Formats: sequence, structure tokens, C-alpha cells
Amino acid sequence: MTAQARVLLYAVAIQTGLRSGEIRSLTRGRLFLDVEHPYITCKAGSTKNKKDAKQYIRPEVAEGLKQYLAGRPSEGPVFGLPHPFEMAKMLRADVAAARKAWLAKARGKERTRRQQSDFLANPNHEGEILDFHCLRHTCGAWFALAGAHPKAVQSIMRHSTITLTMDTYGHLFPGQDAETVLLFPAMVG
Repeated sequence: MTAQARVLLYAVAIQTGLRSGEIRSLTRGRLFLDVEHPYITCKAGSTKNKKDAKQYIRPEVAEGLKQYLAGRPSEGPVFGLPHPFEMAKMLRADVAAARKAWLAKARGKERTRRQQSDFLANPNHEGEILDFHCLRHTCGAWFALAGAHPKAVQSIMRHSTITLTMDTYGHLFPGQDAETVLLFPAMVG
């Protein structure tokens, strides 16, 4: 895959929370890029829950996909993905290259600080290893951190229950405890 294709692939994965198999199933006919709110659909047969999925994407990603697909054949998959077992290898290589470039831009104390950081490190300091499914988790985590309503996160992630969403991302919803206590009326004058 070209660098341009991989950037779009990662953007689609992060913005939609689609799994690699779901992304693998995408064809041009599943992309709705020229509408007010661009989106991607996956047929029930390619989703984990066996239900159709409609995932919105940002307009700049839709524009990038239009440009990317302009010179390509209209049939076949949107992305020429490597074998499923090679997806993580491709992502790890791209993240390693990004870390190397990030480190190269720093000098002196800043470079030392960056080298000690686990930003873009694989594995990180906790021993966590990057795989393609991490992009799905990034989707849910970023929506939670941005303050999206938990039911919206559940819908985007296509979780069967709100319990699953809250068990996975509940700790990331900002300020819930502090804001909740302010819902009580004032008790002391």
C-alpha cells in the first residue's frame, strides 16, 4: 500500500471504529462521499454483530478518499490490504517510522525527553503491544475524551450494550463526577 493509502486507512479505522475485516470488505459502492455528512457502510455479512453498519467520516477524509480513488478501478476493494496477519506488522512499521522522525526533529534535552517517552513506542512502558484493533479502541477512547455522550459512543462502536461501552471507556469520560455533584441544588447559603 502507498503511504497515502495507509494514511487514509488509518484515518478511516480511527474515525469509524471499523475492524480490519470490515475495512477489508469496503468497496466504492459502500462509500457515500458526496453527501452533506459523508459516511461508509458495511453489509451485515462483514460485521461482527451481523448487522449493517453506517459510520460517518469527516469531510476531509471523504475528500482524501475521493482523490485517492480517482485514478483507481471502480471495482474491487477500496484498500489493497495485506494479509490479515500482516496488518499489525504494517501498522507497527509505520508507527516506528513516525517515532524515528519525531525523535530526529528534537535536539538536546527535548530529544532526551522524547527518547524516554513511550509516545509511538511499541511496546510501550507497560508492555502493551500495538495491533490494528488498537485503532478501534482509539476511536472509542477519543470520543469519550472529547466528551461525546456515552450512548453516541455505544452507537459508533456498535456495542450491544451500554455496559460494554462504559466498562471499556467509562473511565475516560471527562469530569463526570465533579460535574454530577453540581446537579444538586445548593444546600448551604
